[in-house]
Amino acid sequence: MKICLVAVLGGDLVRSAEHVGLGMIASYLREKGHQVSLLEIKNAKEKKNYENLLPGSYDLVGFTTTCITLTDVLTVAKHLKECRNGLNIVLGGHMATFSGMQILMQFPQIDYIISGEGEISFYELVTCLENNSDLSEVKGIYFRNENGVQKNEDRELIADLDDLPFPARDQFLHNKKNTQYIRISTSRGCYGNCAFCSSFVGRKQKGPCWRGRSPKNVVDELEQLVKDYDFHTFDFVDSTFEDPGKEGKIRIGEIAKEIINRKLNIYYNCCFRAENWKDEDRPLLALLINSGLEKVNIGFESGNDRGLKILNKKARMSDNWKAIEIIKDFPDIYITFGFIMLHPYSTMEDLADNARFLYKTGIGQVIRHYFWQLEVYPGTLMEEKLIKDALLTKEYDITEGMYQYRFIDSRVNVFPNIFKSLLELESVWDFEIFDIVIHTFITRLRREYKNTTTFDKIENFRNFVNEERKEMAKFNIKFFMRLLKDPTAFDVEKEKTLLDHQIKKSMEQIRKAQYQLGREILKLGQKLINR
Repeated sequence: MKICLVAVLGGDLVRSAEHVGLGMIASYLREKGHQVSLLEIKNAKEKKNYENLLPGSYDLVGFTTTCITLTDVLTVAKHLKECRNGLNIVLGGHMATFSGMQILMQFPQIDYIISGEGEISFYELVTCLENNSDLSEVKGIYFRNENGVQKNEDRELIADLDDLPFPARDQFLHNKKNTQYIRISTSRGCYGNCAFCSSFVGRKQKGPCWRGRSPKNVVDELEQLVKDYDFHTFDFVDSTFEDPGKEGKIRIGEIAKEIINRKLNIYYNCCFRAENWKDEDRPLLALLINSGLEKVNIGFESGNDRGLKILNKKARMSDNWKAIEIIKDFPDIYITFGFIMLHPYSTMEDLADNARFLYKTGIGQVIRHYFWQLEVYPGTLMEEKLIKDALLTKEYDITEGMYQYRFIDSRVNVFPNIFKSLLELESVWDFEIFDIVIHTFITRLRREYKNTTTFDKIENFRNFVNEERKEMAKFNIKFFMRLLKDPTAFDVEKEKTLLDHQIKKSMEQIRKAQYQLGREILKLGQKLINR
């Protein structure tokens, strides 16, 4: 059977297109002898970008779905159905897992739904279609029959991830020149249970809620990618890198040691949970840095304990502050973080607490965090809570639902539209990426020129950048508190111009200093790091 898997790009996939889940399914099917193409669509709002999507004759097309991409996926699927008689279309991913029944009942262009982990279910679905066998025997799928939509028994979670082949890298090869990093999945599941989180692993399928690949298996994949593509920057997409507890920290320590022993010379990002990190973990952090760790993402999410409880975070403010204290002792680690400024249960007092937290962290230079509003995903604890509390509006549905809710404090009703307008500024998004890139530039130079005379020049530049960040953080909290004090008097367009100017000014000053540092390094006959 000829199969095409399609990634409709949206959200985080716009900046770095590679979708590990589709890559896993592609490699699994290829290992079983099937012919599989893996394609992507950028900007599905324009028909020209997908009207000639399928270059050949395919029997089955599979899409992955998220809240952000579902509408576009349904549009593309409808077009393909109209153009190709007899084409079968299957959906997987978060929206398929939690809204599969509704999708099949509402959208005739979709033939099958795969719920949860998809490798085995997809393969068995293909086998059944080829052999015209009974679909009711395939675990983990939805399909239509003469009685309507049938949901089969859920499939068990895959117990040993080492049994799976490494994911196909078609998207990386297609986008290599524009790829920031290669995504790596070292585990599945999470011991957190955040109310807003869309991770479905362990919620819809039977089995342990967390499973990790062995350190050898992980580093075998890393080594293969370094050797095959001479690429050295990776993003570990695990929900929590250090799960589960003590055993998890032993595992990631072994991964780090294996990376060092094989001299892979790589850099990588990962996600932490704040409550997992204590003072005794400092040696582990040092080991991770030596193996290439340069950025961590931590879900701080709120500036007070009330917000953390509402969001069902295991961490409390003391945990957030301890994680910040520990990691800031390692200047080579960049801290990026999840933060939800506004949600249905927010009060004006919460917003003020959030702003003060962002400033006091010392990492409040990225103003996007001040404007971020909760996105509600089907199947989450937050959706369940909002239904129970009757806070979802009548406009809420699976295609247009993320922001369709009411607020318990009517004073905050004004903020969604203001936040949305401020987030339309490209400079707000540009600065966030710019700040990470500058940090990466600095830390890679620091590692390359440690114990040399060049190191002092790099430190001078780092100190300059940190001062600029402090100034940006001061501007951000003053900007937000001005908005909070009297949102009705806040001239959005005027303030956007002011914000845009401040961000661009800060970036330009840093660029000039970076250029000067680069000239000085090159004059010394040394090189800038570009890997």
